Amino acid sequence: MKKFIVHFSNKQQELMTKELINDHVNYLKILKENGVLSFCGSCVDGTAFMIIDAPSIGKAKRYVENDPFSKVDYYIDRKIVEIKEATLENNFLLGKVLVNAEDE
Repeated sequence: MKKFIVHFSNKQQELMTKELINDHVNYLKILKENGVLSFCGSCVDGTAFMIIDAPSIGKAKRYVENDPFSKVDYYIDRKIVEIKEATLENNFLLGKVLVNAEDE
């Protein structure tokens, strides 16, 4: 499974309603229960992030676009990027970094 970080920005606060936030939270609960949502949260600068587990960027985009916030363009800008997790098991991607450094 691949991991994708999603950055949401350019919020349209005037679109917020009680129904919209409830629908959004219910959608997040479904993603979490299904093992799709690793992390989500708002940032102090008014943006927000999600980390999604998905087999492809296309599937990650579908998860994002099915969010009630996306359906009304609550966040106008939504950027999705695949990330490679650095862990003890992969030596924090040291091998990949060194290979790339040798190419320069």
